[in-house]
Amino acid sequence: MSQVRLVVRDANRDMYGTPHGSDADRVIAALNAEPETFEDLQRALDRFCKSGELGFFAGFWDGINDEPYDAGLVVVDLPARLVVCESTYSSPGRTGNVAYHDGERATGLWLRYQLSDDWRFVHHADHWQSLADKRRRERAAQPPLDARATLYGKPMLEFIARAAFAAFSPRGSAPASDDDRASPERHPDADWHHPDEPGYAEIRDIHARWLMTPREDLRGHSPRDVILAKRSFIDWDMQHRCEQWSRQGRCPPTLDVHSHAYQYAGFGTHEWVEYYELLRALLWSCREQVLATASAQALSVGDFLTTEVPRLEQVRDGWLDSPDAESSNPTTRRAIIEHERMRLPEAATGHDAAVDHDCPMCETMAELPGPMFWHLDGCNMDDDFAFSSHRTRAEWEEEQRRWAEFSRRFDEREAERKSLGVEYPSMADDGSGKLWQRSYLGDDSIGLPLESRLFDIGSHLAEVIVDLKQPREDRPLIERLKRDFGNLREVVRSTDVALTEALVEPVVERFCETLETAADAREDLDEQCADLQQRLRRFLDPPQEPEMPSEFGEDDIPF
Repeated sequence: MSQVRLVVRDANRDMYGTPHGSDADRVIAALNAEPETFEDLQRALDRFCKSGELGFFAGFWDGINDEPYDAGLVVVDLPARLVVCESTYSSPGRTGNVAYHDGERATGLWLRYQLSDDWRFVHHADHWQSLADKRRRERAAQPPLDARATLYGKPMLEFIARAAFAAFSPRGSAPASDDDRASPERHPDADWHHPDEPGYAEIRDIHARWLMTPREDLRGHSPRDVILAKRSFIDWDMQHRCEQWSRQGRCPPTLDVHSHAYQYAGFGTHEWVEYYELLRALLWSCREQVLATASAQALSVGDFLTTEVPRLEQVRDGWLDSPDAESSNPTTRRAIIEHERMRLPEAATGHDAAVDHDCPMCETMAELPGPMFWHLDGCNMDDDFAFSSHRTRAEWEEEQRRWAEFSRRFDEREAERKSLGVEYPSMADDGSGKLWQRSYLGDDSIGLPLESRLFDIGSHLAEVIVDLKQPREDRPLIERLKRDFGNLREVVRSTDVALTEALVEPVVERFCETLETAADAREDLDEQCADLQQRLRRFLDPPQEPEMPSEFGEDDIPF
């Protein structure tokens, strides 16, 4: 019993068929794209199966037939956000995984999915149509809200201009001091401001008030509530698409920009972080404008808003269309937001993601197959509830208590350790803890796979290369070390076993000779180079068999 009766409905059309139960599961998985129409659902299904030229629903009939077939009945009502599943084949829910179908058969590639909280699952088919009708009426009474018109548009800009005028204008607050008017020392990153900078506290307060204040144009919700409503769901969908891209070797289908899910998309972490930075940029720009004009011209708040709101529109658009400093590619902030709305992960090649091309580990990373993904995490956001990702203040306060307790216990342990005169052990078990200051491996890598041993060598070599750049860079020697490590990496990864056996010893010896040259050129690196040579000469030692505990005999092994 593997087939089911599958009924799928959108606002204008009903269809039914008798596909395999696994195909019905894929339809449910595709609901993670929040489809409203058959066209949206077909595009979302392309994430989980390769449909024929006529599409997934080619063999379906128009209308509703909810008589169970073979393994049972599955109903998917898109406008009602309802799934009815009365089946002996499977019992899907909001989270799960399905096997990718390549058009001929189900493959061994299992893809995860997670649906938003507004989908309801029921596992009995009694009176399902009345439940669907009720949910359709409820959703129709609450049509989708284009929150971005408020969050990015004139309401937000007017709030910022009005609040900044009240906080920084001599007519709305205490006169600005000379220190306030002076340009403070700034971090090289123009978007970064220090908490001790004049005006920071006021700007943080205005920012928090904007996020936390309920608004009629947001149906009584605060901007913060709207932004965080679907953050977790979107973050999980982005994570699952990263996994799928890595395993399939190609980008999964994205949301169509004309789809309902794109037009009224929720906010993920990327947009939450970028929105935070945008508001801060607008607030600082507005503060400077207030200090430059309002005090000198004795403007009223109405006069100030007349010129400031159009100016802030230009600042907003310029900021959104400028590259994000966190991106390894020249990706604009607007594009990062658009990509998340489309459920397109931020991907980069290993070469683009490399931080330092003199670093052996970065070179190793650059050669890895497939894309690499980067994510914004909000680490630079103020540590207040308003700027956190917790939905409720109670959740945030509980986290604050956990951190406070962790810090208290850590401080107590440190105080006790210092009172007893106990020092931390060396960084490595082999006595080289004082030798290697910035690279660390807890255990000897001999006995581990060759790739792990290669990681050991590369980690320590990176420290040597950094030291060779100071006080005067020795570029020729750095290039020789990079070339030797590259040769070792290439030999280790070769699929030709005979070639590896023939070349690895000469490559290791040449590497050791270069390290000897480095030690001669830099006496302060003599011990590090000697340790690396020792590790290289043990590079091909056979794995060490783990010792069996003496208290166990053969008859005592539990398996």
